Amino acid sequence: MKSKLSIIALLLGAGGLLATTSSHAAGQGFYVGASAGYSALNTPSGSAFDAGGEYNGGDNLAVQTSSTNESGGFGGSLFAGYNINETFAVELGYTTYAESSYKSDQSSYAKDGSAWDYTGDTNSSSLKYNTTSIDLFLKGTVPVIAQVSAFAKVGLSYVRQSVDYSTNPTGAPTINVDNGTFATPESGINTYNAIRPAAALGLSYQATEHLSAAIFAQGFLGEGDFETDNDAIASAYIVGASLTYDFL
Repeated sequence: MKSKLSIIALLLGAGGLLATTSSHAAGQGFYVGASAGYSALNTPSGSAFDAGGEYNGGDNLAVQTSSTNESGGFGGSLFAGYNINETFAVELGYTTYAESSYKSDQSSYAKDGSAWDYTGDTNSSSLKYNTTSIDLFLKGTVPVIAQVSAFAKVGLSYVRQSVDYSTNPTGAPTINVDNGTFATPESGINTYNAIRPAAALGLSYQATEHLSAAIFAQGFLGEGDFETDNDAIASAYIVGASLTYDFL
């Protein structure tokens, strides 16, 4: 959390400081902004855990009593940039995405003749993906109609994805990852970083001389295969609205 707040403060502070200390020609100048909207990670849509089955020579059975798979939700970003001219700008931003989470609850049964008796043992395992990115873009803008412009961004995202895998915390029954969907992650919280291509498209409306609003879609490409790589990074996207203040 401290690292996130530091990045946010740096972006806002840099934009404000540069704006107050720079002189610029028409079409040039610094800007800052914020966005919010719906975001999601492109993690597998199926269950992360198998549904249980016979083990220990077939005398015991693990039965999945519930399974959850949640992805998508609130995301947002803060950004600061510099308008080189009326068409092109460079931009630096920090984006956070909604997590993907998986959970399996299972109970243990023992065979008694031809019947299965509940042993009283239960267990839960979970898997969570949290992702943020630092985004560097070249932005191009073209006018559409009065006060409305279209823009596109291309660049790179430095992606930081943490994987929180809590496996069999109470011991029994043993809950296994479904290896048809996921390679078994490392236990505990592990963080993976990568530089990935990123892009965005949007429409902006110039509300006042300094303030503009926009709708946009933005995302980056992931890396690796979740079925084979326990350090795979999910691609991600955010669709939402933003406000930008130009220091003209």
